[in-house]
Amino acid sequence: MGGGTLTNRSSRLGPPVAAPINGAPNNRAGRVTPSTPVPLRRPHDGSSPNNYRAAYGTEGDDGASVKSNTGLPPRYVLPCLRLRSRKAAALAILATAAIFVSMCSAILAYRHLNAMSLSSSSSGQYFLPTVKEWGAGRERRKRARGGRREHSSGKAGSKVKAVKYSEYEAYLLNYLFSLRAEGVKAKILPLKYDPPGRDMSMYTNLGCSVFSQLNNNPQNKPPSSSTFYKEQMRRLWSSHLSSILVASRTTDDAAFFHQNWTATLLTSLHPESMLDHLPEYGSSNAMGTNDVERIVGVLVKRSLGLLQSTGRAAANTPPPLRIAVFGGPTVEGKGCHRARVGIPSGSIMANPAYCAFPHRLEQFLNAMLLPPAVLAQLRRTLGGIKPGGVTPNDEFKLVEVINLGEEGTGSDYSSAIVRNRQYPPPGGPPDLVIDAYGIDDFGREISEPHSFYDDTSEMAKECAKENKKPPPVIVRAVLEEDATAQWQMASSVMTAVLGDAVDDVEEGEMALPDAQNPGNKAIEAGGAFGMAGHVASAWTLAFNLAYAAIGHCGSAGSHPGQVPRKPPLRSDPKGCDNGVNPPCIFSFLAGAKGTSQRPSAIAFSLMPFIVENTGWQPESDMTTGFARKTGLVGTGTGATMTLLFRNITRPIGRLDVISLRSTSEAWKDGSAQFVVVTGGDFSHGNEAAEESSKVAREISFEVSAELIAEDGSGGEDRHISYHFGLDLPEGETAGHVGTDVLLRIILTKGSRFKILGLMLCE
Repeated sequence: MGGGTLTNRSSRLGPPVAAPINGAPNNRAGRVTPSTPVPLRRPHDGSSPNNYRAAYGTEGDDGASVKSNTGLPPRYVLPCLRLRSRKAAALAILATAAIFVSMCSAILAYRHLNAMSLSSSSSGQYFLPTVKEWGAGRERRKRARGGRREHSSGKAGSKVKAVKYSEYEAYLLNYLFSLRAEGVKAKILPLKYDPPGRDMSMYTNLGCSVFSQLNNNPQNKPPSSSTFYKEQMRRLWSSHLSSILVASRTTDDAAFFHQNWTATLLTSLHPESMLDHLPEYGSSNAMGTNDVERIVGVLVKRSLGLLQSTGRAAANTPPPLRIAVFGGPTVEGKGCHRARVGIPSGSIMANPAYCAFPHRLEQFLNAMLLPPAVLAQLRRTLGGIKPGGVTPNDEFKLVEVINLGEEGTGSDYSSAIVRNRQYPPPGGPPDLVIDAYGIDDFGREISEPHSFYDDTSEMAKECAKENKKPPPVIVRAVLEEDATAQWQMASSVMTAVLGDAVDDVEEGEMALPDAQNPGNKAIEAGGAFGMAGHVASAWTLAFNLAYAAIGHCGSAGSHPGQVPRKPPLRSDPKGCDNGVNPPCIFSFLAGAKGTSQRPSAIAFSLMPFIVENTGWQPESDMTTGFARKTGLVGTGTGATMTLLFRNITRPIGRLDVISLRSTSEAWKDGSAQFVVVTGGDFSHGNEAAEESSKVAREISFEVSAELIAEDGSGGEDRHISYHFGLDLPEGETAGHVGTDVLLRIILTKGSRFKILGLMLCE
């Protein structure tokens, strides 16, 4: 071992036993090492003999080792606890105590800061919030982040998909945003309050100038010829057939069930069938400049109202262009289900009114002027889009069409409605009236060949021009050219001829298999044409209106900055005619298309004026048809009702009565007498009444309910609405302001009589 010595516990306590190694003396240490080899330490498994003792020849307790020495190998001690001296043990204890003290100090300091962070000190110093406060509002912030992402992408976690627009939609988007920019530059936006009679030329000039700029039309150029505008209309129609097809889809036909059928009609329609009947620009039967400015101005103003908001209708958004369509059974929808295509289950087209061309005209104009993709993009840009896209409840209309067609009525009936402003609520008087009685030849003999302007002008106590809504623009719709001759000579009302376009589509439809009538079953009777003709009529009317607008914009050549100064608003006399409220002291029009749709509404109108009533009451009866189900019914011969209008606030010049005529046994024998007394004083006792009777004027007439059945009626009962109008006398006996007017109605014959409308107006 290099001369070294090995010792054990016993050798440290007792004298060493000298022994030579291998019998050789050890001269260096003066000791003799034992000759027995020293065994290596190894783990003791408990079964092997105690070689440790055997190796050193120790048996039992030799008395020389320490008490703890049991003869077993020493236990294993972790290195970190092997303290070789008392100094190392003391250092370990001090280190452990220092760690414990520092941990206690940290805990006390944390509790102190936790208590002080709940409020600030008086010196304005603030402390860190607690761990709980660091997480406060985390859920709220996560929801806010999710909402922002959902708003920006339409759905949380989804990517914004690129939208593909057609050429027409891209052009329309460019036009609308240019219109918004020019409106701001011209200080038209934001929109301010406009009275009902505000001149629309500034809005029309703005829209036309943007249209000219986008089409590179020179400003202030001389007016072009009608040939130029007709050719422009031909190009517009032919280049956007795909957009026209999509716009012709009904709103509830999501799968476009009628797509192939509509496409066949569209390809069958020759543009010349519409172009050949357009009036020459500037002629007497073309739409006047003021009329075009009125229609275009309303559309532009409505569009600006959309562009100044978030793309949704608001309380201050200008109203849409309101169109009312009058006519006979074709306008009402009779015969519209005649088609070589079926009607989808649950479709609103099952109702004839939603199959007829007035409803299709509204859908087509809105889809062409503001397609759903364009509206959605406007809302995305302006911040008004909802997650998931635009829903049906978010519909925004630029045009609203009211179907006032009714079988048996004529132009005299529509004249009374327009003159007395008896329109169904809400919305008020229309901006455009389409007189379509020429389609069925109803009322041609009794129609007055002049504009409604003549019936609405020179009202007493008119409001200021800017505070009075002008009368509606009139457009007539007929089938044949020869039917318009007397109108063209007598008035400047624009006329749309539908016959050639209807013939084109009906001939094209014949090439399709009859999917609706494969068994040659009986087809629906009535009406001048079927469903294909209604689609063509909507196209043709829209084509005529677009021609008038493009011709006006092409000749106007106005700049967007040329905005006329708005005249100051003037105060008007009380009770003046504002062009919106009915110019009547008393009026009601029963039915779904009138002002009083329920019997209770009729009773509400009558109650303030009834002084005598025996046998008359409002009723609802479906046996006379849906349009004539509600009315004022007299029961029993001699039934009498007297209405007294005291101290009238506006002059009375006309009485209009609308009553039921029927071939039914229950109604045809009825007859009623109407007595009107004007210029009297019935409110200040008998003496005043007797004195006023000397100058009062009494007029009476009788109206029958009998309708003569026509050949081919098949024995079915027919019901129509009959109109009778009477101009009251002028002079001292007229119904002047401050006098009383008495109206008495007596059932003189028959058992029943139904009044559908009464109007005492200027």
